[in-house]
Amino acid sequence: MTVDKAAAEPARTSLRTQIIVRGALRSLVIAALLCVASYYHVAGMLEEGVIEQLEQFIAERGRRDSEQFLQTERHHQAVEQALLEQLQAVPLATGTALFDDYFEPWPDGTWRTRRGWYDGLVFKDGLQHRGFTGFIGRDVELTPELRHRAALMAGLLDWYGSAWTATGQYINYFLSAPENLLLGEFIGVPYLHQVPADTHFPDEIFVASANETRNPQRQTVWTHFYFDATAKMWMLSSLKPVYLGDRLVATLGQDILLDEFVQRTLKDALDGTENLAFAADGSLVAYEPLLAEVQAAGGALKIDGARPQLQRIFTAVTGQSRRSGVVETEDAFLAYTRIDGPDWYLVNVYPKQLLQNKAMAAATVILGIALLGLLSEFAVLWLLIARYVLAPLRRFIRVTEKVGGEGLSALQGSELPRRRDEFGLLAKRFRETASELEASRQALLAANRDLDAQVAARTEALTQANQRLAMLAITDELSGLHNRRQFLHVVPLEVARLVRLQATPLWATLAILDIDHFKLINDCYGHGVGDQAIRQLGACLAGLHRRAGDHCFRLGGEEFALFASGDQVDGAKVEAFAGHVLEAVRNLVIEVPEQGATCRLTVSVGIACVQAGADLSLERLYKLADDALYLAKQNGRDQARIVLIRGSGDQAKTLELEVR
Repeated sequence: MTVDKAAAEPARTSLRTQIIVRGALRSLVIAALLCVASYYHVAGMLEEGVIEQLEQFIAERGRRDSEQFLQTERHHQAVEQALLEQLQAVPLATGTALFDDYFEPWPDGTWRTRRGWYDGLVFKDGLQHRGFTGFIGRDVELTPELRHRAALMAGLLDWYGSAWTATGQYINYFLSAPENLLLGEFIGVPYLHQVPADTHFPDEIFVASANETRNPQRQTVWTHFYFDATAKMWMLSSLKPVYLGDRLVATLGQDILLDEFVQRTLKDALDGTENLAFAADGSLVAYEPLLAEVQAAGGALKIDGARPQLQRIFTAVTGQSRRSGVVETEDAFLAYTRIDGPDWYLVNVYPKQLLQNKAMAAATVILGIALLGLLSEFAVLWLLIARYVLAPLRRFIRVTEKVGGEGLSALQGSELPRRRDEFGLLAKRFRETASELEASRQALLAANRDLDAQVAARTEALTQANQRLAMLAITDELSGLHNRRQFLHVVPLEVARLVRLQATPLWATLAILDIDHFKLINDCYGHGVGDQAIRQLGACLAGLHRRAGDHCFRLGGEEFALFASGDQVDGAKVEAFAGHVLEAVRNLVIEVPEQGATCRLTVSVGIACVQAGADLSLERLYKLADDALYLAKQNGRDQARIVLIRGSGDQAKTLELEVR
């Protein structure tokens, strides 16, 4: 037997080294390409996520920041509707007679509101009034129509002005007429008692901006915003003209405080971004780097060529047709939304550098993980090649050295799939396993789709159920009124509010009603008629008790409760209210279809009226009203017992009344 000496010589470079070196070079190239692809892929995903986040953020900010201005327009709509209704419904003689209750002549030739309407007086309605002043120029002809309109405008200002200025969002509310008449409530200042006699308000910007010449469209007008250096507050004025037919009869006005809006614009931004707000005419409203310049310009700082970056933002945003969205510029994403009312834009500037930094950080992490994985893989591969490739090959070489050239040729002609050893079996098993895995993957995908659909359907059902439960938790299903749970939640909050506002004399009124002989109704006519009685009584009470701040409750069974608050309460007013409730219930007719008959209801009522003080609480109110209800029942039912307590502590004075 002969041996090929060339074949017996050791290889200069081992097979293992060649595989590792070549594999390492190719893997490093692949890793680099993977890193680049990962960077752009991550950047794309981040960009989609950032745009979605910005759209949600800016849309929500737009809705929230628009609400104050929309609320102001709703205020104007309410006053406009009330004024037009009264101008057409209240007789001219009635309004003219009321004029002298509101106005008096001054020595300077003007007419102004009586001092009591600012300092405080008890009017014919028995209520305390205060806080507003009025002015009519000395050259104005006081026709009956103007007297009528001025009186109605004063009454509306008295009714609405204090309620809105008390919210803290507004510093005034005023109504003007083109004849040089102005009525207004200006917090803490009798403004219209202080202005000179020759003042001509129709020429003032806060009236003239909405007149027929400047505002032919007759829409709500928003003036430019400004910074009041004395009060150190940002402000904006809203004006609404009121037309009766084709004639301008009044202008409604309100100044809005914007400090909260400006601070929210400057501070409430996503990390690494900044906000700015500007008007459609290019006036800069809020921008942190230029805040001092905006203040110095009094709200008239324009975005122009001197500030090219801001001008690019202004041009990009105002050129969009959508109400809100995201527009891309060379170096940033601009999330914008329009603010309803003054026609402003709010913009969040998201620098692209933030996105690039995040994508680079992610790509760096991916590259590090890939390199670490490659090193680990090559180390394992080094051992595997040595054990499972080189070792068998060395044995194969030894075999070929023994069997000679013909044996070597026979070995070289073999193919792996046809081998009857573990390598051939592994190849066959691999093909079978791959087929099984594909079938399993398809089955798993189908199962996941079915599971996602089931989860979505059940989530929707659960959401609807939760909404129904939330409403049922505070509503009495039979009467439609709030239930005892809501009573124990709402009334303590109202009582606490009254206690906090002790600087103004405020009263809390709690009435507890009980249907007389309700068990007899159920026994005689059946529970269906009893349920109908509960429903009709609930609707009756809700209709009687519907002022803002009033609340109706069904406490359980045949027991109901009414709660109200006010700034002036006396015995005559409460007696009238109690008599109205008793009479309204007596007039209810409950149908008994099975018997072809009807039945009527009466109630016993206990009312507690207590002036707000430190000792005011729900428990005390309820005890007083419940004791009064007990007396009403003991004295024959179908009546009301009233306890009225003025003052608190040792100074309290109690008045007890009875209404039948």
